[in-house]
Amino acid sequence: MTAYYFGAGTVADAFFVAFRIPNFLRRLLAEGALTPAFVPVFTQKLKSEGIAGAASLFRGAYTLLTLFLLLLTVLGIILAPQIVAVLAPGFLDDPEQLALTVTLARILFPYILLMSLTALAMGALNSMGHFTLPALAPVALNFAMIMGAIVISPKLDRPIMGLAAGAVLGGVLQLALQIPQLCKAGKFLLPSFKFKNPALWKMLSLMAPAALGGAAYQISVLINTQLVSFLPKGSVSWLYYADRLVQFPMGIFSLALATVVLPELSRRNAAKDFDGFRDTLKSSLGLQFFITYPAMLGLIVMSQTLVELLFQRGNFDPESSRRTADALWAYVIGLPFMSAVTILARAFYSDSNTKTPATVAAVSLGLGLIAAIGLMGPLKHVGLALSSSITAVINFAWLALLLRGRGWLPLGPVAIESIRYLLWALAMGLAIWPLYLTEATNTPARLWRVGLGLALGPAIYFGLALVFNCPHVQPIKSAANKLKARLIKSKLN
Repeated sequence: MTAYYFGAGTVADAFFVAFRIPNFLRRLLAEGALTPAFVPVFTQKLKSEGIAGAASLFRGAYTLLTLFLLLLTVLGIILAPQIVAVLAPGFLDDPEQLALTVTLARILFPYILLMSLTALAMGALNSMGHFTLPALAPVALNFAMIMGAIVISPKLDRPIMGLAAGAVLGGVLQLALQIPQLCKAGKFLLPSFKFKNPALWKMLSLMAPAALGGAAYQISVLINTQLVSFLPKGSVSWLYYADRLVQFPMGIFSLALATVVLPELSRRNAAKDFDGFRDTLKSSLGLQFFITYPAMLGLIVMSQTLVELLFQRGNFDPESSRRTADALWAYVIGLPFMSAVTILARAFYSDSNTKTPATVAAVSLGLGLIAAIGLMGPLKHVGLALSSSITAVINFAWLALLLRGRGWLPLGPVAIESIRYLLWALAMGLAIWPLYLTEATNTPARLWRVGLGLALGPAIYFGLALVFNCPHVQPIKSAANKLKARLIKSKLN
């Protein structure tokens, strides 16, 4: 919808830069710092003091967080011109684009307040075993943004403002979705100004390093936003649309798995069940690679056709499709490692160790920045996307070696397992590659090719997994056998 209505030009670039500010703070504060710091402490409180003690911690945390974020939001609105100037210095040469970006940033800043409170609620619900309503939250955001583009934008002199209004409305809806389950769980929503709770201060002490360790990829994207503002018009949008496609498998699977893994690892750690901890970490990492390797190969092979199918209409032209597809393959090379980092970092967080992932992330980001500056000259926006993948690979390798050194991760077996998945994914990619050798000139042709690739590719990959008795397909195999037995029994009856 965004591509159709706003394309990849000056207006779209302004929105994506403005939206990057609260989105980055959401990743940094909410998902990057708050969730990893809050969930282990909340889980321990739940285990030692029951629901009453856990609710007391939650009330203090969300009251303090609300006060802090209200102040941050007000400061953000006031200082929006300075923030945009730092984030996108290349826009200073275009006063009209700069002014539009500042206005959009001011509209969007309340989003960080709404999303951080949502993340706190989701962390509490996940720790208590509730996943359905928290998982529906992103649906509300996307629905509201689509409605903003369709319903609100046509009524405004500056249509892009409708998309910004939709994003803020989506934040309201996401928070509202968490309230019924919290009310059902206990007295979670009563404000509390008792900030002397030791567990609360332990959580706060863990947040600062967790912010850097958990959001390394997003910080890399933010740095790229600063650099890409100096490149030709549309470069911000090309990177944004490519990043959306990379985030799709991450949002559907990788972050979902990481969300479940953190409370589980925290419970294992609290119970001193270190064998169970190692088994959970190993199987989670293996499952992450099992899914992301074929996703990586599929996105690389289908990149041009997929971008054309999803985006090339309305204000999104063929040149934008080509530029976005170029960025997509560079981003997607790092997909398995970006996803794996979400698991490895949570192994440290479950032990209330947020400093180690933060240190690793800081050095990885520094090396990634050097790569970005070096690559953006010859490769333009593609070089910036590639630098994000380089950052992810360095971050993953370092964390994996540290976990191996602590005896928490059997790295050899994980490496052998992941190489098998990569070989299967390469076989899948080679099998579907001939479908995309020639250009598809219309939507039906693109739809046919992408649809066939999405059917044939996974069939080949999962077929190989079944032949070689991959442990991650055994639940599917067992379910199929049970269904077969049930059908035979029904037929005999």
